[in-house]
Amino acid sequence: MDRKERVMQLLRQMIAIHSETGTEGEVEIEKYLQRMLSNMPNVMCGMIHAPHDILDRSLVYGYIAGKKKDTVVFLNHHDVVDIEAYGSLQEHAYMPDLILQDILRTETDEDVIKDAQSGEWIFGRGSCDMKGGAAAQLAVFEEYAHHPGDISLLYVSLPDEEAYSAGMRTALSVLKDLRDTYGLVYRILVNSEPNKKVNGKKNGALRAYTGTVGKMLPVVLVQGKTVHLGNYKYGVNPIGILAHLIASTEGDMALADHCGDEVTPPPAWIYLRDRKRNYDVSLPQRAAACANVMTYEKTSDDVMYIFMDAARQAVSRTMKNLAYTGKVEVISAAELIKRAHSYPGFDVFYQNIRNTSFVALQKGESNYAGETIHILEKIIDFTGMTQPMVVIAIAPPYYPAADSLAIHDDTFTGLLEDIRRVTDVTYGRYFNGISDCSYCCPNPNLNEDMVEKNLLLWGKSYSFDFTAMAEMRIPFLLLGPWGKDLHERTERVHIGSVSEKLPAVLKEIISYVEKTSK
Repeated sequence: MDRKERVMQLLRQMIAIHSETGTEGEVEIEKYLQRMLSNMPNVMCGMIHAPHDILDRSLVYGYIAGKKKDTVVFLNHHDVVDIEAYGSLQEHAYMPDLILQDILRTETDEDVIKDAQSGEWIFGRGSCDMKGGAAAQLAVFEEYAHHPGDISLLYVSLPDEEAYSAGMRTALSVLKDLRDTYGLVYRILVNSEPNKKVNGKKNGALRAYTGTVGKMLPVVLVQGKTVHLGNYKYGVNPIGILAHLIASTEGDMALADHCGDEVTPPPAWIYLRDRKRNYDVSLPQRAAACANVMTYEKTSDDVMYIFMDAARQAVSRTMKNLAYTGKVEVISAAELIKRAHSYPGFDVFYQNIRNTSFVALQKGESNYAGETIHILEKIIDFTGMTQPMVVIAIAPPYYPAADSLAIHDDTFTGLLEDIRRVTDVTYGRYFNGISDCSYCCPNPNLNEDMVEKNLLLWGKSYSFDFTAMAEMRIPFLLLGPWGKDLHERTERVHIGSVSEKLPAVLKEIISYVEKTSK
């Protein structure tokens, strides 16, 4: 069987496994990958469980030892998003041939119809994001297993990429342990996420990325002063403060991050609730909100400063219309905890509520933002603080921005030019779609202390190995097959791109690292 046929065979097998994020299907595809790797010659493989994972999901890896310690890492994820978008076609979402017929029968979009009729695309959930890239990597890895060369090759497949990156956070320690055990030198990590944009070039031209955007989720809890609505001016409405804060930051491109001509999406508020359980004619005591912030060069300290400053301005604008003369302080979660520590019994109390949150998260009864807000409220209740205040925390997941070019490695930039000789490719500095590569090569000046102190669920509920991440700083490339409509019911990947073009590029990367190895 030639390489093209093998890629397509593997891809169809992988699509057929219903590995939706947060389901037992992820475990099923992990078993499949483990069987595949264990049947290859010259491969050491294993499954490493994600810590505290209620589904017992695992990272799956295969390692081929070369004559030298220089190592190429193939990285992918084996989970997919749910199939709700398929509507009445859900039954065939994991059956490429049948969903193709469904698409031809029901679709009205001309581009989709053209692709479906061409015979050049394979449809189905996960075909594009990202079992296509995973299958291409596995086929090339299998070839190398039969004929190992000078360098080492590592295949790593992850769960939970579409949600909280539990797989990649687990991979940090695994990559460090493998490096230390075998003396590996990680020259390049290739994450074959799909290439979605043609950017003016002819169809099928690849666009790769040498960096990936960062992501923070600031959580804001506002405690106001409750009064009867007839006495409005003597109270403080927490919804009013949040309204001013949201209005001043939502979609504000001035708060987006820039790198040359590239720009992140602006802040977007994704959660807003008052904390009243029932209706009555009084101002709510508390309200909370959560924002999504993406970064290139802004640090976590920068983001906290921006939101603390914006919150102070929101308070100022709100208070202009009120007769309330008290102070409304804006503080960080770290400062709230510092003050709470002066109250007897807080240490035991705080550990108990964190354990309770861990259990709720494990059972799927809550989410990270909700539990962050819950903990903030419990702390305030414990201290008995009744004064109006604004508290800003961080909720998981947290993704540092990462930039391989910041390493200033001539062999890495040489590889980029070498790939251009193999295929038509353009490079972007930052991938704006969030990726597991955030944990590969972040800013070395990342303030671990600031993140841990303000991310209240840090520890058993959510964590990753900061030390391993900072030590390794693996240069990476986001480079995958040409695909369209990921996460939609018309998700598809180009057959020639995934079965011919991408494997050829992966082989060239191996060849380049062999030629430049020491």
